[in-house]
Amino acid sequence: MMMIQLAFRKMQFALPVMAALAIASVPTSFVHAQAVVASVNDDPITNVDIEQHTRILRAMNRPATREAALESIYETRLKLMEMSKYKISPSENDIGWALGFTSRALKLDPQAVLNNLQRSGVTNDQWRQKFRAEAGWMQLIRALNRTIEPSEAEVEEELARTGKSKSTEYVLRQVIFVVPNNASAGAVESRAAEANQLRARFTDCATGIPLATALRDVAVREPVTRYASALSEPLRKVLDSTQAGRLTAPSRSAQGIEMLAVCSKGEKQDQNAADNVRGDLLFKKLQKESERRYREVRAKAIIVTKR
Repeated sequence: MMMIQLAFRKMQFALPVMAALAIASVPTSFVHAQAVVASVNDDPITNVDIEQHTRILRAMNRPATREAALESIYETRLKLMEMSKYKISPSENDIGWALGFTSRALKLDPQAVLNNLQRSGVTNDQWRQKFRAEAGWMQLIRALNRTIEPSEAEVEEELARTGKSKSTEYVLRQVIFVVPNNASAGAVESRAAEANQLRARFTDCATGIPLATALRDVAVREPVTRYASALSEPLRKVLDSTQAGRLTAPSRSAQGIEMLAVCSKGEKQDQNAADNVRGDLLFKKLQKESERRYREVRAKAIIVTKR
């Protein structure tokens, strides 16, 4: 669980995205009938399951053949079965961690991964099941390998090798031009124009925040401090390209038109660096155990396919 917590801390800034995904709306039914085409340990797999996992793989820029989709289903189902044996039930935060971790591996923002899944027509049930399996499986592997820990010497060596002991520190404030869910395209465009007008006048947080709070239906969040090491690569690029005291470009969200005020930024001693490196090293060690155990589970599985 420690590894899960350490890795999840890296994705905390993506939590607003997770709140949005909780109410994400995607198709949940299909017009064509389902037909059983395979089974794994007597758990039936339908043509719709294959279609959905094909879409998941395509959304993640992975090979999306029928065989790859079947293997993805086998892996998800077998991991869920093993989790059930040990009564492991991941929370919503754990599912969020799994999505965030996958997003980092793909070098994408979690919201971008969600958008890809939605555009590909993946249902909520299917992608949640996939990430639930990944989160729970890692909890299981951690529980079965509690004695595995990176040594302090390994952590210090990795910090020295990567130079991760320092990182850019950002002080940020979220500025939201609230837009109703049922707003017309014209209304959204009008609010975006208002956001850009504020952006042009916003030169520092001391004077800019009062300007924002004086506007109609504009919410300004409390300041948060984040290190670059805890942010996704796309977000880091946006913040790095934004001058201190300025606003990032407006973007559409579930709440409206959002911008980030970069109140300050600069290189600081990263207080989370050692924990982040320790979490990364631990994950690499556990990943080897994960692969070994899954090979064993996969080899014992009873798989039947219909041609």
